[in-house]
Amino acid sequence: MSVSELRDSAAVAVALLTLAGAAIRILVAHQPLFADELSTYWIVTAHGPRGVLSTVHSNAEITPPLFFLAAWVTTQAGHAPELVRLPSLVAGVLTIPVVYLVGLRTIGRAAALAAAAIVTFAPFTIYYSTEARSYGLLMLLLMVSTLALLLAGDGGDRRWWWLYAAASCAAVYTHYLCVFPLGAQLLWLLWAHPEARRPALLANAAAVVGFLPWITGLVNDFNSPTSKILSALSPFDAHSIVVALGHWALGYPYTWAGSLAAMPGVPALVLLGAAVALAAFGIARGARRIDRIDRRLVLVLALALSVPVGEALVSAVGTNVLGVRNLAPGWPPFALALAAFLAAAGPQLRVLALSLAVASFAIGAVKMLSDRYERPDYRAAADYVDRSARPGDVVIDEAAVLTPGPLSPMDVTFNRRHLVFRGKAPQERDHPFGFRDPIVPLPTAVKGAVAAARGNRVFVVSSRFRGRVAGLEKRTGPVDLRFPARYRLVASRSYPGILVTRVDVFAP
Repeated sequence: MSVSELRDSAAVAVALLTLAGAAIRILVAHQPLFADELSTYWIVTAHGPRGVLSTVHSNAEITPPLFFLAAWVTTQAGHAPELVRLPSLVAGVLTIPVVYLVGLRTIGRAAALAAAAIVTFAPFTIYYSTEARSYGLLMLLLMVSTLALLLAGDGGDRRWWWLYAAASCAAVYTHYLCVFPLGAQLLWLLWAHPEARRPALLANAAAVVGFLPWITGLVNDFNSPTSKILSALSPFDAHSIVVALGHWALGYPYTWAGSLAAMPGVPALVLLGAAVALAAFGIARGARRIDRIDRRLVLVLALALSVPVGEALVSAVGTNVLGVRNLAPGWPPFALALAAFLAAAGPQLRVLALSLAVASFAIGAVKMLSDRYERPDYRAAADYVDRSARPGDVVIDEAAVLTPGPLSPMDVTFNRRHLVFRGKAPQERDHPFGFRDPIVPLPTAVKGAVAAARGNRVFVVSSRFRGRVAGLEKRTGPVDLRFPARYRLVASRSYPGILVTRVDVFAP
């Protein structure tokens, strides 16, 4: 096959992967909003552009503003979850061909195609391509920045340096943890292209100048108590590091949702292990032919290692930032590094090794479409209450998950107006949660709901973990529903997801 035929075949394959990635992500994006997405929803739907900036600028939100502004634009067409997530969805789909283009210039065509396929099917990239937070956009911007520096370093015209500076600046406006791969990019440029040191330094200086207007927001975010709370909730020890790295590289982003043996599962792990073993055998067999490592492969490795190593160093001396989702900036480089390693098996084994690895991640992609790994089905629960509640009935919302924003999942999924009492969460809905906002005990919520119902029914919406989760056993037991003796349970509905959502109906 000629070079042009190979190029055309690869282009068709990348286009098909992009379409497949878009299809998977669109299916997942239909799920209800969950966790920190509720904060994003409140910020972008309750404010205009200035309000978005001022809210994100405060220490109520510790992420820079670019994603929120993009989500504000998309939600002008409506407030559906898909529209809130649209910036991440578009970014996640575009990341697939951009990873291929970066791979084409660093690790070769076959490995680049495999890396694009791995990004297409990886549970991690699927999830964050469909989350209304900044991680999907961050991964795209870092890949665009990397592609631009490669083109600029090859003696391309000045526009590539401008794109490198713009993408780098935009990445910092998306999430602060991009500083680790951006630092690795600059160090690599200074080492690999000494002739380009001046434009490289000027481009980075331009990115810094572009970020200066947000310096006060950065100070507010660094002083936010949220960072310390998150650090306290996530211990920095050997076990936690291993679990975080495993779920980042192979599994589902929420560690409590299942072990690697469940997602991607034992068959997928066996396939990936076989791929790695084949590559190791091929590399060992041809070790004498490897006399140097290409400097572009050094860039891939530096980018892949910069995030976990950088976060580990920061966590060792200060606030713990090494968590599964915070490792997102390193995922596309990880896919490129893995593909490069497997492709090094040699011409006889690399196709098999790369195919096994892609198949391993494809198994995880299929599981992402099962209800076991869907976000909690708050929509079905809300539809049941909307359909069943009569005038005078009252709702107790015990499904609220504390986030920086004041909304619960039910606040954004009910289509009818209900009298709602919060349980195990603050009652406030007009400002971000603060330490002074009292959490309503469930017995207090029950007492208030029963009094307000005046003999009508009370619907209780709650979320529970599947089975017992280490350190979270107290939250997996039955709901502490202290209804008066005259009330009895008359109906129950359960809806699957990574949390089981339950609706219990009590009547006199």
